[in-house]
Amino acid sequence: MDITTLLSPERIACKPDVSSKKRAFEQLAEMLATGQDTLGVDMIFDALTNREKLGSTTIGNGVAIPHACMSVTQPRGALLLVEDGIKMDAPDKKPVQLFMAILVPPNQAPDYSDLITQLTSTLIQKSLIEEICSYCDSETMLDHFITLFTPPNHPLEGALAA
Repeated sequence: MDITTLLSPERIACKPDVSSKKRAFEQLAEMLATGQDTLGVDMIFDALTNREKLGSTTIGNGVAIPHACMSVTQPRGALLLVEDGIKMDAPDKKPVQLFMAILVPPNQAPDYSDLITQLTSTLIQKSLIEEICSYCDSETMLDHFITLFTPPNHPLEGALAA
């Protein structure tokens, strides 16, 4: 699974007015529902919050990766940046500023675990989070994520340099 195909500008937002976990998950659900007909916002919100009840999806350094397996045709992600951060059960007790939500089809669950591992190992870097949090433009954030997660010799690598 390629993280660079999960995001689109419509599913990236900088929302300084989001001040609760519930509202952050509602915003993520709205973005994840954009452009697909199979799942409604309420179904996505319920799936993300039910998964969160099993254990916090925060990884530290102000990052959370809420995720769920749902009946989507292909994996999709949404990225939400909040200005002041939201208190959650983070291992380092820092408020969450960056939410990277992911939905995957149930038959792709093994790939999904690898993706979570890849995201966690990259997004745990404090200097990287500070850099990402300085952006408030969805196109710039998407370009940055593509650069971060495009492997060497990938077709997108040459396109980005051009």
